[in-house]
Amino acid sequence: VSTQSTGSSGINAEYGGGPFTSEAVNISYRDTGMFGLSVSAANGAELGDVLKSSIGVIRGVGQGVTDEELQGAKNRLKLSVLNERSSVSGVLNSTATEALAGGAARSAGDVCAAIDALTAEDVVAVAKKVATSQPVLVTYGSAEDMPIQRELI
Repeated sequence: VSTQSTGSSGINAEYGGGPFTSEAVNISYRDTGMFGLSVSAANGAELGDVLKSSIGVIRGVGQGVTDEELQGAKNRLKLSVLNERSSVSGVLNSTATEALAGGAARSAGDVCAAIDALTAEDVVAVAKKVATSQPVLVTYGSAEDMPIQRELI
């Protein structure tokens, strides 16, 4: 299981409201996986807007990414990999996660090389697949302000 904060100017540009978080969640298995978004908003009434903006960013990636955006994303991801593996507990955690996902433990250099091999076409293809998949909504806490599924499609 891995989560990555979006840190996204894209969501800020689309949403522009109060404090919020939006994180990508990825759970990988041998031949399948799950991608999701974990969102929260300081004002629960704005939750639907944050969620819709987050989905809009993913759909935007499905339209294409620039070389600069791709390289920036690769650099942030490689930094995350290197930071995670900079301690003994981080190495143990990443090794266990890879083993549970059905793969062999890979060195940080191998993971960074795989990241470098990603192309804009790879990213766009995955974003399109995610954006066109049927969403499942799960809420923790009050569901009063959670949008209904058809409002997000």
